[in-house]
Amino acid sequence: MLEAKVGVAMEEKQGIRIALVTVDLFAAVSAIVGAIGLVVGFMNIPLSVLSGSPFTDFTVPALLLGVVVGGSALAAATIEVFGPRRFMALASAAAGCVMAGWIMVEVAMIGLGSWMQPFYFAVGLLMIALAGLRWRATTRAAAVAH
Repeated sequence: MLEAKVGVAMEEKQGIRIALVTVDLFAAVSAIVGAIGLVVGFMNIPLSVLSGSPFTDFTVPALLLGVVVGGSALAAATIEVFGPRRFMALASAAAGCVMAGWIMVEVAMIGLGSWMQPFYFAVGLLMIALAGLRWRATTRAAAVAH
């Protein structure tokens, strides 16, 4: 009976882990590609979008998007796969907060102008939610094992 509970808890934890790494990597790649698109210009966003913001071009926002948002999501995925167990859920929750925070600041500065803003806000919330489920599954698996 205990072995069955341990097995179910481990399967749940593994499924959540796979989902979390997938969403973290999606967020990382999206942010890094978005940053490159802003700098290179293949996203075709007019500079007029930045009127009223402290930026005159997309260089600084692109660097922040790629390094901070993309970097935190990539770090979270890496920690989830290779890192110390105690930081796994925390890293993804923090990266989700960075993603959601980025979108909130973006909307506050330039307004709601694209379907991508609510979509990526939801991605950030999903990262936070999956991190919470990961933490719960990890603590439950540890409790069942003892």
